[in-house]
Amino acid sequence: MHEVQRKMLSTLLYYKRLVKGLTRILLRKNSRYVMSCIFLEYLHRRFQRMSNLNHEWIVLPDTALRRILDDPKITDTWNEYVDCDSCAVASTQLSENSTSSCAWVNVCSIASLMKYKLMITFVPDVNENTILISETTERNLQNALRCEKLETSCFILPLEDNIIEFATEARISLIANQYDYATETLDVMLQNYFLYPRFLHVNDMFKIDMKEYAESQFYSSGPSVNYTAYFIVKTLKVNRNGCKISVNNCYVVRGESTLIQEAQVHDYIPRGRVYSFPNSALLRRNEDARKLLNYNYPSALAEPMKHLEFCITPFLKKDIQLNVRPVFLVKGPRGSGKHELVRAISKRMGLNFLDIDFAEVQTLTSAQTEAKLRKVLKNAERCVPCVLYLNNIQVFGKTAEGQKDERIISAFTAEVTSLYSKHREFPLIIIASSDETDVPAELQRIFIETIYVKHLNQSTRAELISWLLFNRNLMTAADLSKVANFCSDFKFADLLALLLHAAKFRCKLTSYDKKCTLTLEHEDFDRAYEYMQSMYSDSKGAPRVPKVHWKDIGGLAELKREITRRIQLPLLNAFGFGQSGLLLYGPPGTGKTLLAKAVATEYKMHFLSIKGPEVLNMYVGQSEKNVRQIFERARSAAPCIVFFDELDSLAPNRGRSGDSGGVMDRVVSQLLAEMDGLEESGSIFIIGATNRPDLIDPALLRPGRFDKMLYVGIHSDRVSKLSVLEAQTRKFEFRENGRELEQVVDRLPKNVTGADLYSVSSNAWLNAVREMLAKHQENERINKDYLVEENNAGIKNNVIVELSHFSDAICNLVPSVTDEEIKRYNKMRVELS
Repeated sequence: MHEVQRKMLSTLLYYKRLVKGLTRILLRKNSRYVMSCIFLEYLHRRFQRMSNLNHEWIVLPDTALRRILDDPKITDTWNEYVDCDSCAVASTQLSENSTSSCAWVNVCSIASLMKYKLMITFVPDVNENTILISETTERNLQNALRCEKLETSCFILPLEDNIIEFATEARISLIANQYDYATETLDVMLQNYFLYPRFLHVNDMFKIDMKEYAESQFYSSGPSVNYTAYFIVKTLKVNRNGCKISVNNCYVVRGESTLIQEAQVHDYIPRGRVYSFPNSALLRRNEDARKLLNYNYPSALAEPMKHLEFCITPFLKKDIQLNVRPVFLVKGPRGSGKHELVRAISKRMGLNFLDIDFAEVQTLTSAQTEAKLRKVLKNAERCVPCVLYLNNIQVFGKTAEGQKDERIISAFTAEVTSLYSKHREFPLIIIASSDETDVPAELQRIFIETIYVKHLNQSTRAELISWLLFNRNLMTAADLSKVANFCSDFKFADLLALLLHAAKFRCKLTSYDKKCTLTLEHEDFDRAYEYMQSMYSDSKGAPRVPKVHWKDIGGLAELKREITRRIQLPLLNAFGFGQSGLLLYGPPGTGKTLLAKAVATEYKMHFLSIKGPEVLNMYVGQSEKNVRQIFERARSAAPCIVFFDELDSLAPNRGRSGDSGGVMDRVVSQLLAEMDGLEESGSIFIIGATNRPDLIDPALLRPGRFDKMLYVGIHSDRVSKLSVLEAQTRKFEFRENGRELEQVVDRLPKNVTGADLYSVSSNAWLNAVREMLAKHQENERINKDYLVEENNAGIKNNVIVELSHFSDAICNLVPSVTDEEIKRYNKMRVELS
């Protein structure tokens, strides 16, 4: 624009000098020649002043601009009618000497020499030289002025003489979309919309919201009906001296104008913006909120969105003819935001969005599936320009038995080829999505590009939470990095559900005012997370943070220090060390699983517990797939501890399993490959537990895998026994404040495990309860009027454990580990050390 302005200024300066020279010669004969020199001087100075004004055009969503114009502080200052759907908002400094709160202007283009009549309402809180317009107004300006960037080629001229005219006849057409509106619904929408005068230009596009202008039809229609209908103005006619004359712009209102709806047309709809604005973001004095005007999608969605936009853009240009079918595939885990990604890119490019789930297209018979497929593609062809989103394509092309259906896949390929064999003015983009399962090779060949939606790390989760809060006009006082840390296995849909549950809990605690912004606390996120974990805990293999602390484990002090050292250093990652696996071995009941859970709790890591036999499957290749899925879940839930219980049943010595198919050998090989693939990750830790370390394949015990073996033994000394009992009975109420435990330790057998001590503690408490119940029944028999309810509360809250209860429990104790087993484990410990 600066180059064009420079040329126009130099041209005006040349003609001004030329006329000034001629004026000096001709002035002697006629003094009126000086008027031409004065006019050129005025024109030069006026254009020079306009060229110094660089207006900033800020495009807001239609709802955001409407929210500004509906403010009573603004509407009360209007001294004439303002059509809120076709006006702009600017600073009062643009009004110059005008005393009115709104004025008509011509938006002029230097490049195309076109102009567009627009009403501007002046607001004092908008920044200087800033003009706010809606998405629809931006489209109309770009179409009328034939320019893409308003900042570089447009300037504003005030309009002195404004003649208000009402159309006697207006012809409009509905922009084709993916939904079929009933004729009655469209009539109601148009009648209610034009109850107020609407200022329109020829070739302008305007939208009507069904929820606002056809409320009864909106709530009575199904959920699949689109909320917004777009129309384009074809012609406008006014009555001048009894004759109908076509004009470029005028008002259209019900009662004065005859509205004629013509056939549907195809066109791009106004491009949507990827951000929304609270009211405070438009105020000049709020600089922090002012920066929100450039707020974009978070990096978790911005990177695949940018990739997808680069892929689609060449197919939108009419001057580029590509002999390539625009068919793309988006892959990512369930709930990762693939639907949001494709919907946003279609809105961003002004394309219709047709959402089809292949789970609904797939039927039991191939003929029905082909018929549904042809209907879907025909509907997409009818509403171009369009993005056809095919969700869950991994279920497509399979029979009821789960086998590949060659007929369906070949039919889909043929239909897509036939679809793009025709030349059309507007594009049809097909974007399919699938989870991380493999797509058949015949289907994969159809797609020219694959876009991957990656797993979220802690920083991207925090950024995504902040973006979701902003878009829903929510505030928070919590540390989002901590919130992102404890919900490490969450994806896009999970984080959205977390915010909604947190807002629900906050609304229950406070009286929520619609005019105030809801502020979420850290406790709200904690409650929402616990609620969601309780909902998902029944799902198979759902990782979660256990609630086992060091104080719940008695003894094993040396093991605690060694495990802490092995876990803490890779988390700090100060020297680039990778993680190393830990193998806990020893007699059963010594607390190996409890130790792993305590580590996960203390370091706020998810705990994924895997029992060896549950991985095995009867089908060929399914066991190896289960192993891969375990580590995939661990990567998505990082930082995470993967705990393999009964490791000897999952990874025995290869070549000795005895199965004819070699299933266990393949499982061990897959396990070794997955553990080697974790070297790049410093936040996934492998802990194994076994009673028979001699049966485990030796390859698992090399450095980089289970390179540290820790023996979890029995409790044979007095100090460790007392420590375990104190940890297990810390919620008990004793007669002598716990001094009984020292006498209990002296009566215990020499060698006991943690499970044996837990049995003694639980049986002692049960003995105390039985004794209390016996006293209660005796009191009821003696005194019939005894207050039963008060006595029940007393039993529940006053169970006192005495030494005699422990003595009875010890009498019934049978140690779970014999002396021969202890000798065998001690010998094994010496050999493995």
